[in-house]
Amino acid sequence: MSTAIFPYIGAFIVGFGKAGFASGISLLQAPLIAYAVPARTAIGLVMPLLVFADFLAIGAFWKKWDFPRIRWPLTGCVPGIALGMTFVNSVSDHFLRQALGILALVLTGLLIVRDVWYPSKTYNPSWWQGALVGLFAGFSSTVAHAAGPIMALFLIAQKLDKRTFVATSALFFLITNLLKLPPYIFSGLVDLEIMKVALKLAPMVPLGIAVGWVLNRAIPQKYFVYIVYALLIIAGVDLTFR
Repeated sequence: MSTAIFPYIGAFIVGFGKAGFASGISLLQAPLIAYAVPARTAIGLVMPLLVFADFLAIGAFWKKWDFPRIRWPLTGCVPGIALGMTFVNSVSDHFLRQALGILALVLTGLLIVRDVWYPSKTYNPSWWQGALVGLFAGFSSTVAHAAGPIMALFLIAQKLDKRTFVATSALFFLITNLLKLPPYIFSGLVDLEIMKVALKLAPMVPLGIAVGWVLNRAIPQKYFVYIVYALLIIAGVDLTFR
């Protein structure tokens, strides 16, 4: 298979992951695009696609969010973004590609832990716990757009209903991605050429959202999750060691 198709698949997954189905699949978006282009280009290309998808998701779940749940994570997210930009701008493309793979493996592990040992007690985080989660989310989101599992763990443990969970998560990532956009542009990760390519890929985003919405109602979640985990592990191992 030609690697030229991977950016289109990655853009599709950007939308698909926003449909509230199998949150872990969003980890595949940057690694898949990194098969076809340099790792820095991959994370830069995903950026405008994510903002586009975030606005679509916000529109679909307008005012269904619970903002107080993400107030402190957003506060901690700011220094996390700064740390992430320092990391991205100071390492080689080869090392960044490996980091994408390692991060995919680590966060897949977190998702599996969540599924196997998910506690029955409702989690009520303190302000500093929320800020710490935001710090890690901001860093992971900046390096590889891979904060989805971190926020999923944080919000699901608070036992939000599905609609509130999706809307609150969408609001968090819309604000986070808008905060990331200026340093991405300043560092050259997003430029005019990236925007031109993103525009070509943009139609795959609403398509991904539509397909995710349909499959969310047609396929049992647990079976799809197993497929996602397998793909994440394969992509993570390959990017780490090749």
